[in-house]
Amino acid sequence: MDAIIDLFYSVVSFISGLVRGALDWFLGLELLNKVIVLNSITAFFAIILPVGKYYIFESWFVINNPLAVYLIAIAIIMFGTIFLSGRKWVFPLRAVINAWYLVALLYMWLTHSFSHAPYSISYGLVFNIAAPLVYGAASVMVYFSES
Repeated sequence: MDAIIDLFYSVVSFISGLVRGALDWFLGLELLNKVIVLNSITAFFAIILPVGKYYIFESWFVINNPLAVYLIAIAIIMFGTIFLSGRKWVFPLRAVINAWYLVALLYMWLTHSFSHAPYSISYGLVFNIAAPLVYGAASVMVYFSES
């Protein structure tokens, strides 16, 4: 029984050390980089929430964003480029990927290309628009604060 308690204590202390280290790292970031990290929560909701819904066979069905896979990559790139700040290629990369995603999303929204079935827009679209906008605005502000 003592071995199980010691194992549990060591696992909990290891996890608390990881959480403490991550929190210290986050608190040490500049404000704009904190915005980029926190916007990953918005990107997470944009990925999991539906962008549309339609009524068929007496029930509602939801439509997921077909571009969500790219938003996962964008969130990983935005998080990874925090460690590479100050390099000349970071800002163009951030600007291009966010602009590309936003243009593709707006195109799909305006042409009703999320589904062939007649559908109505759902609240997930707000998160899908907000995530690249905040990423892009924070990237521009980081670039000008470093210049």
